[in-house]
Amino acid sequence: MSEKLTTPEKVKSIAKHLSSLTDEQVLLLIEDAQLEVEELDVADKYKEKLTRYLAAHYGSLGKRQAQSETVGPIKRTFTSSAIDSSKGLDATPFGQEYQRLLKLYKPKKINLTVI
Repeated sequence: MSEKLTTPEKVKSIAKHLSSLTDEQVLLLIEDAQLEVEELDVADKYKEKLTRYLAAHYGSLGKRQAQSETVGPIKRTFTSSAIDSSKGLDATPFGQEYQRLLKLYKPKKINLTVI
C-alpha cells in the first residue's frame, strides 16, 4: 500500500469518541478505508478527506456512543446498544458525510442518446 492518505490525529479530530483508541488501532481503520478510497474515480486532492470520514465511520461501528456526560464526579450514560451497522454508511454521521462527499466529488456522467 502506498503512503497513508490521512493520520490518526485527523481521524480523531473529527470523531472525538475515537480518542480512546491507540494510533495503531486507528491506522488499521485508515488502511481499510484507504483500500476502498484508492479505487474511487475521484481527484487525488479529495482522497484524504474521504479516507478520514470512512475511517471514522469504521471506528464508530459497534462502538457505544455517550448520550450524556458529566465532568464533576464523573458520570456517563450510554445508549442501550451499539450503532446498527446493518444500515451501512447511513449508520453513522461520518458514513453519511462520506456518501455526500463522494456524490459531490465523483465525475458527473453525461447521458447522450444518439438517434
